[in-house]
Amino acid sequence: MKPIIICACSSRSFVKKETIAAVASAIEQQTDYTLQIEADLCNTFINRTISGETPSDTPIILACHSRAIRSHLKDTLIRPELIINMRNKSVGTILKELNLLPDSEKDPVKSKYMEMLHALPHNEGKDAWYPVIDKDRCTDCGKCHDFCLFGVYTYIDQEIKVVNPQNCKNNCPACARMCPSKAIIFPKYDKSYINGGMEEEEHFNMENLESVYQERLRYKLQQRRQKITLLKRDNP
Repeated sequence: MKPIIICACSSRSFVKKETIAAVASAIEQQTDYTLQIEADLCNTFINRTISGETPSDTPIILACHSRAIRSHLKDTLIRPELIINMRNKSVGTILKELNLLPDSEKDPVKSKYMEMLHALPHNEGKDAWYPVIDKDRCTDCGKCHDFCLFGVYTYIDQEIKVVNPQNCKNNCPACARMCPSKAIIFPKYDKSYINGGMEEEEHFNMENLESVYQERLRYKLQQRRQKITLLKRDNP
């Protein structure tokens, strides 16, 4: 049976619990798919508990922007058959994309999923905030590596990689703003392009960003001279 994975993003609440419960209920009652609800796919990916054993592992994933999910999965064998962005979509729209019928307001199965969703861990402020890189856009210019103070990025075989995602400062997407090709994605950010969306919902003054970048380079050089590190085991 084909798996369907739903991200509840329980710590950030980008998708209403009622929406997830209604969609999950429709999937259970109208399909024979295997349904898996993850509290936070970003946390699942960072802990590598979804890896995919064969290239035939082709789940349907209901989560956030497809560009973010595909970037998460780039180093796995999983190639999703379909990715549906649940942010800001109605139940009817999501079910239509799944070729399912509208849900019933008096659906008893929905209550079961509501209870399940309320029981999921809620780690606001300490959830899995970290960048993923869209390699279709990345030119390996290294600006993110030069800018980051926390050792999140490094070069491996002349390719930029996120190697210490847990070091990322919570709620800081500054390196994504510096990226000239808009290749850095923070799925938990609320605006596009930074969250993986295709619409430019924020506009930045490039001269100001370049000034900040140069200032950061000077600061990192000073760090090295003084042998100071800002790496943290637990960022607030």
